Formats: sequence, C-alpha cells, structure tokens
Amino acid sequence: MERAFVTGATGFVGSAIVRRLLQRGISVRALVRPGSDRRNLAGMDIELVEVDLLDERAMHDVLKGCDWLFHVAAMYSTHDEDSEKMYSVNVGGTKSVLSAALQVGVKRVVHTSTIGTIGQPGDGTLATEETRYNLWDSASHYARSKYLAEVAALDMGEQGLPVVVVNPCAPVGPGDLKPSSSGRRILDYMRGKMPSFCAGGINFVPVDDVAMGHILAAERGRVGERYILGHRDGNLTLDGFLELMQKASGVARPRQQPRSIFSRFGRRSEPVCHAPAALTCDPSKAIRELGLPQTSLAAAFAAALAWFREQCYVVGGG
Repeated sequence: MERAFVTGATGFVGSAIVRRLLQRGISVRALVRPGSDRRNLAGMDIELVEVDLLDERAMHDVLKGCDWLFHVAAMYSTHDEDSEKMYSVNVGGTKSVLSAALQVGVKRVVHTSTIGTIGQPGDGTLATEETRYNLWDSASHYARSKYLAEVAALDMGEQGLPVVVVNPCAPVGPGDLKPSSSGRRILDYMRGKMPSFCAGGINFVPVDDVAMGHILAAERGRVGERYILGHRDGNLTLDGFLELMQKASGVARPRQQPRSIFSRFGRRSEPVCHAPAALTCDPSKAIRELGLPQTSLAAAFAAALAWFREQCYVVGGG
C-alpha cells in the first residue's frame, strides 16, 4: 500500500486531500501542530505526527517510508507584525520539508502554492501558468512568502526532487473551519453584509476538486510544472458571486454598497487584490493534463452553506 505524508492536514484543503487519499486506499501520515483544531480529521484512520516544519532532521525521520508528500501547510495572516514568522514558516518551512523529502527519496512531491503567485496579463486575457509574476509591489506578505516558497520548491526540482506545484484558486465547500477568505465572503452575505471582493473577479472552485487535483498532480503531473486548480466557470465578478449566493441560499442579496477589500482588512489583507488586479485565471492546463474535475459550483456553494448552518456559523436563512 502506498503511503502519503500530508502537512497542513487539519486545514480546509489539507483535510479534503486526506479524505480523498483514504478513499483511494492510500494510507496517510499527517503532520499536525500541537493543540491544533483536529475536527476535520475526526474518525479518520490516519497516523498523526507532531513535528516542527523547520526541524529538517525531524522531518527527515517522519518522511521515511512515505511515497508521496503533499506540502499543504502554510501560515496566513493579515497583520504586518506576523510577516517575519510568515516568511519563516512559508519559505523556511518549505525548504526544510522538501530538503528532507529529497534526502529520503520521496517518489513524488506536490507543493501547494496559491493563485496569488500567478501574474495578471493586464490586457483583458486570463492568467495562465505561463503568465509572468508581476504583482510583487502590490502583493501581501502572505502572497510574497508563497511566491518565494514556490520558487524554492521549483529550485529543489532542479536538484532532483520530483516536485509538482499546484496553484489552487478560491476553494468552496464543507469543512471550512477558520473560515477561509471564500468562507468569509459566504458568511458576510448570509449576515446581510456586502462581501469584500477583488475588482477584477475571483475564480472559485469546489474544495473536493482542489483535493483531487493534488492527487492527480502526484499521479499525472509533469515534474517541475505548475498547475492552476480552478474551475472553467469559476471566474466570478462580485455581481456573479451575489447571484450565485442568492440562488444557493434563497436569501436576498445585501443592499449595502460593495466594500473595498482594503477598507475591511487593511491594504495587506489578501494576495494581489489590488485594482485592477484579479484572482481570475484559465485552468485549462490542469483540466487537460491532469483531468481536474469540474463539478458543480452551485453544488459546492450549497454544500458550504449547509455545513456552515450545521456548524452554527449562520442560523436559519441568515
């Protein structure tokens, strides 16, 4: 039986990957932080280990015997005072984990980056994996740290690590504990607040498709390549998002004026959401080369809403 190692396993995307791996009969060893919220892993037959990402020797030991590594863990913060730690975890942690993977001979590594490390063409066309990164000056510390982590991962590939990079768009679905930026937009809507939004739009994608995209990247992805994990119908403007939410929830859209993403969270709150930049893209490469699923966005939003209601994030209709 193949064994996969998953960092960031307690998170929204990480736990979805774990579920998909178990469904495919792959055993899982999962890295968890001491004291972390492990509700997303409840009832799963997996091995849990508590190791510091930055401890390369310890990572070397726990990666032994693993065929695949999914490096999903990352630190996200909107506060400037957390930036130093964010670079340490996101960049330094990536170097530590991937170096250990190279030493123990992991057969395939999937590094989870973000759509925020993909540039924007600026000419009205959709971004692809080939679009040069041109957003450093407007990017948050999170996006910058993830870009540097991605560069480090691809550099490790040149040293012989069989690494594939995936760039997930905005995931939607059940299990969004924190919640994510996508989840906050859904909850804002349900609470009668106009959600913050990127001026140029955002690509939304079912979280289970993102999870499956990771596994497909391990199975079929070309080493040293990047794959955007998005939805062909997922590029939504604010109006498109509001329309989808109204249909999924049955709740009338908020009447407030749209808020700038900067006015709510501060200028550095989200990667590259700086007008006229966008988090839209063309995910054709992953669909074509990996067979990335394209399940219903409406169903994903409905599932997210049902889960938020079940967990009492929202009550009743709003």
